[in-house]
Amino acid sequence: MTHVQQAAEKTVQMDRVGGNMVEVTCSFCRGTGKDPFGIMSWLSNCCVCGGRGMVQAPALNRRCAHCRGTGAVKTFTCTVCRGTGYVPVIPGPLLPCPECRGTGDDASSALACITCRGRGWVSHKS
Repeated sequence: MTHVQQAAEKTVQMDRVGGNMVEVTCSFCRGTGKDPFGIMSWLSNCCVCGGRGMVQAPALNRRCAHCRGTGAVKTFTCTVCRGTGYVPVIPGPLLPCPECRGTGDDASSALACITCRGRGWVSHKS
């Protein structure tokens, strides 16, 4: 999927917060503010947004490759994006990670790829 397709696919609300951060809908709870898996209780607040339904993400961002923008890996908060669903864009020209082929996953476990740190992309070194 190209960067243009990913930008067109992004349908979450984004408001400028200031500096280099934007306010986005929490990917972990999908903006409900409640624990999506009901582990503590279905009434518990989301551990990522604290019940607000919105989180701050880098202004220049892309969907997290490791959790595919959901903010969760199985029933755990994604360790790469910390549950927001977004990671900062790496400056410069990028290539898909040669180790994970852009998935952001380590092939032998459910952990993030060590080479790209779960982002799916690495900087192109000329």
